[in-house]
Amino acid sequence: MPARDHLDDVLIYQIYPKSFRDGDGDGVGDLRGIIEGLPYIADLGVKWIWLSPIFASPMADNGYDVSDYTAINPLFGSMADFEDMVAAGKKHGIRFILDIALNHTSSAHPWFQAAVQDAHSPYRDWYHFRPAGAPANNWQSIFGGPAWSIAGDNGLQYLHLFDTSQPDLNWENPAVRAAIYQAMRFWLDKGIGGFRLDVVTVISKPPGLPDAPNPRPEALYPMLCRGPRLQEFLREMHREVFAHYDGLAIGEAPGVDPALAAKLVDPADPMLDLLYHFDLVAPARDAHGDWDRIAFKQVFSSWDSGIGSRGVNTIVLSNHDLGRVVSRFGDALGFLRESAKALQALVILSRGVPFIYQGDELGVPNTPFTRLEEIDDVWAKTTYRLKREAGASEDAAFAAAAAMTRDHARTPFAWDGSRHGGFTQAPAPWLKLHPDFASFHRAAQDNDEDSPLAFARALIALRQSDALWQRGTFTDLVPRDHDVFLFARRLDGREARVIINLRSCPAEAPEHLPIDRQDGLLLSNYRQPGSHEMLRPWEVRIWEVRVGDPAAP
Repeated sequence: MPARDHLDDVLIYQIYPKSFRDGDGDGVGDLRGIIEGLPYIADLGVKWIWLSPIFASPMADNGYDVSDYTAINPLFGSMADFEDMVAAGKKHGIRFILDIALNHTSSAHPWFQAAVQDAHSPYRDWYHFRPAGAPANNWQSIFGGPAWSIAGDNGLQYLHLFDTSQPDLNWENPAVRAAIYQAMRFWLDKGIGGFRLDVVTVISKPPGLPDAPNPRPEALYPMLCRGPRLQEFLREMHREVFAHYDGLAIGEAPGVDPALAAKLVDPADPMLDLLYHFDLVAPARDAHGDWDRIAFKQVFSSWDSGIGSRGVNTIVLSNHDLGRVVSRFGDALGFLRESAKALQALVILSRGVPFIYQGDELGVPNTPFTRLEEIDDVWAKTTYRLKREAGASEDAAFAAAAAMTRDHARTPFAWDGSRHGGFTQAPAPWLKLHPDFASFHRAAQDNDEDSPLAFARALIALRQSDALWQRGTFTDLVPRDHDVFLFARRLDGREARVIINLRSCPAEAPEHLPIDRQDGLLLSNYRQPGSHEMLRPWEVRIWEVRVGDPAAP
């Protein structure tokens, strides 16, 4: 049995609080709305909910700019609402994971304000300040432009790997770490189930903050995630915080490869329980510009073998920062339901802790934004501004912003076919709903046995009821197939198979596999049986291989 057997039945559903359900009628989702939605989450079979940030914040970056680590953002409710939510979750057997940004605070945080205003303040060493002038190094912000900005009129510049409103904390200062750990214990004492640690792998910066060989964001992440004191800081965090509680430590880890990940989640050297990596979320392209299915499948295998049997991998295809999964990988126009179900099977039945983002279980696609005023995302607005400054036309700049905006994943959850999808009773929600939400709201799928929602429930029930899907080994059986993903899960002499056609056209089944057998069939996303030789577009078949079955090559 793996050393991390306590993670066997963990499956995490991510809620974006602003967009899940509005409980007080102001057009913005909140904690009361989450309480109202808990029966739905429990009915899915989910026992863990990850909440995007709910801490006090000016919301320049939707809560990842924290101004008080031990206060609830009034936009979402009160501390009493939070405590009621935790208690309500307990009644449903659900625990909450809070998303906390530890690499940076808001520029409105009292720590930063004191540091800027008083040269003798102890908080001056809580951030990375340098004399004003040319940028202190060549690093580029993840959101675009230099990673250094001027702090007011005091003759200083400060480091911000993200938005200008998010100054990086100086983790070299033990007082910073002590304050962070105290805040984490505050929430764990209130009964939460752990933390998702936002970009935690970049908290250790190179001494002296030297120029980077390649300062662009995509190269900075791999450099910064190997900071010289990262593992020391994570061990200290475990010792000071997580070792004293029954909770999960999930580290967001852009830039980390499987070899480093295996070290960070090794239970023999406690640092993190899980790493939230991004190698699956951006589809690789082949020489023709098409989604490279072979490269995609290789990521599953490389991370599975890289983490190994001691630690536990994670399976992440979508979140609040990405376009909708069915629009990025599936076919939202021709085979929305079929491809949504296929992608669900891939996430839920692979080896590792699955992450499901709200609405993916309904097959929600990207939203067609038509003007800049419809977009809230600060990153998209920065993209628009930089494109315009570089000489792009207004239409071209908007097209670039609309294509990449994180708001695709942040449009409100549609509960029914009523006005604003039942999300709010306010005159208007904070962000527009998908104009075709009537096609995929929750109520429409609730009693539809052929819906993506019904298939998600069936997949989750299958995984949660059988150790084979929780702990069984993972093997890609046709790694060079350009169309089909066929993998096996094996445990204690048992074997199950999952076959998925990853295209919107029929695909030939592997020659050795009699896929038309009904004996042992567990689930399929088509209601009618298929043929022996062909898989229909985005078809999924899941079955257990019987002892002596000729299907086993």
